[in-house]
Amino acid sequence: MDNKKFKYSKKIISNSIVYKISMTVDFVFFLFGIILLLLYFIGNYQNFQDSSQQFILKILFFSSIFTSIFSFLLLIESIIKVFSENKKVKHIINSIFLIFCIIFGLFCMEFSNIIMYLSEGLKL
Repeated sequence: MDNKKFKYSKKIISNSIVYKISMTVDFVFFLFGIILLLLYFIGNYQNFQDSSQQFILKILFFSSIFTSIFSFLLLIESIIKVFSENKKVKHIINSIFLIFCIIFGLFCMEFSNIIMYLSEGLKL
């Protein structure tokens, strides 16, 4: 009877619920950054107001900062899981996606920062 009672105590859970939620949130912010970039380019084509374009760039800047930091922290956790758990392929794929999210976040951050700087014009 004791063996049946503790049947699942030795089962290793590879992904905690916090890790899954964090990966989902990171994926949502990644998609949000793509949507904001598309909205900015569509706004250039359809002549959005300058204040609207700058607002889109500010949102893109802050969301890309959040995406980059969040992806970096999840990448550290994924690298730890690659060396400590059995399902290495899944964590390697997660690590590749997180590296791509970090690069995308840094690109969006620099892109929005440069465009905001150029849109201010020369101050003499």
